[in-house]
Amino acid sequence: MLFNTFVFLLFFILVYTIFLGLGLWAKRHSWAARGQNLWLLAASYFFYGWWDWIFLILIVLSTLVDYIAALGIDGSGDRKRKRIFLFFSILSNLGILFAMKYFNFFADSLVHQWNSLAGFLGWETIGGSGSFLLKSVVLPVGISFYTFQTMSYTIDVYKGQIRAEKDFFDFALFVTYFPQLVAGPIERAGDLLPQLKKPKFPDTGILLEGVWDVLLGYFLKVYVADNLGPLVDQIYFPNKEAYLTHSDHALGMGGGQVLVATLGFLIQIYCDFAGYSFIALGISRFLGVQLTVNFETPEYSATPIELWTRWHVTLNRWFREYVYFPLGGSRTTRTKQIRNILIVFGLSGLWHGANWTFVTWGLLNGIFTVVYMVILWNFPPPNSQIPSPAWIRIPIAVGSRFLTFLLFALSAVAFRAYDTHHMLLLYSQIFSPWNLTEQVNGVLSVGHYLGEMLRIALPLLIIDYFVYTRKDRYFLLKKGPWLQAAVFILLFGTVVLKGIFGKEVIYFAF
Repeated sequence: MLFNTFVFLLFFILVYTIFLGLGLWAKRHSWAARGQNLWLLAASYFFYGWWDWIFLILIVLSTLVDYIAALGIDGSGDRKRKRIFLFFSILSNLGILFAMKYFNFFADSLVHQWNSLAGFLGWETIGGSGSFLLKSVVLPVGISFYTFQTMSYTIDVYKGQIRAEKDFFDFALFVTYFPQLVAGPIERAGDLLPQLKKPKFPDTGILLEGVWDVLLGYFLKVYVADNLGPLVDQIYFPNKEAYLTHSDHALGMGGGQVLVATLGFLIQIYCDFAGYSFIALGISRFLGVQLTVNFETPEYSATPIELWTRWHVTLNRWFREYVYFPLGGSRTTRTKQIRNILIVFGLSGLWHGANWTFVTWGLLNGIFTVVYMVILWNFPPPNSQIPSPAWIRIPIAVGSRFLTFLLFALSAVAFRAYDTHHMLLLYSQIFSPWNLTEQVNGVLSVGHYLGEMLRIALPLLIIDYFVYTRKDRYFLLKKGPWLQAAVFILLFGTVVLKGIFGKEVIYFAF
């Protein structure tokens, strides 16, 4: 079930009406608070099963595995037994994830490499690699998100940061809580479970914040992202089948148009994912539960390090706490720190998809981050209390943000490409001479193409600029009621009149 569909609206009205009724009773009767959680759990299973009920088997299996493993860890006095339960959890979760998401990728790559070597040496090749693939397997929606969330729970129990949750139904709600189930944010049990266990009723003081989150989320998703999509697809094609069908057409793309399309794609995927995350945030506020903000105006980041504290915040937090720090983090030699950074970014790329293009995307961003850190190590900024004059400070601020976004866009070519051949083709086009004044391959000239992108994205850039400079996502709610009303009406009208409803979230594929 998608947030941006009419059926979800009906679903949420029903769920919320009964939830509020139970919340009123919960102030006087403890059974009603219990009923709230059971009702939300049932709603969450229905929400997830709307795509395909068979997927519920996997999420229930993950829930049982981590519930049992955490109890085993918490109840064991022997460290060896604790590790056995921890490995049981990690191997089970990663095993399911590998089978559903990565088996085809690794099997196909292995068979392809073997056949290449066999052909060179004159050995017998293996039959078509497709014979080894799980062709009928469909990737369950959100499996990468809830798998990481449940794994973090057992790891935190093992580390002694939280106690194991004894109530199976409360733990199951933590795993399946529908606002953040299929696209995050990836929450930690220490933050989310205590909120789910207590009676829940929306605080009237934050309801307006929830309304703003939902409205902004729909504006980003159904207006900005889904209107940018067709423009981006002029270069990248809407899907791999279209690209393969029109491979000759792909050869004639202009480098300037490719770069502009990639810049547009970055805004598209940001608004697509952040918009969905903001809707989840707002819906959860209505339910009396606060989720983690997953995106914080990343397009205004001045450095690669700042970018990764603002883009997909909860995923980067997961890799930092469960991969980077255990490897030694920055508390080691600089050579090993560089190694740790590249490992994290490589794994992050692989998390996003079973394709070498995603691994390339991750490693490119790791390299950009390492280069920036090496520059800092050798040329640290001056420790001066005297501010630089504006004629120096402003160009540096603008230039650093432009460079950061440009490098991120160059890496996004790999993210958006369908395979390594397509990726290399796009890079070759970007770094070839551009035709700036004319249409290329039926696509507008570079300036007009960029103008079409900005026409859609400009309202977002303005809103995010005020959020970034004021360091307050809810700055508008502190303004006068007339200004608030005008902005709310403008965004709502844009969503209703210009929004495109029913399109899936790009990150569902990851």
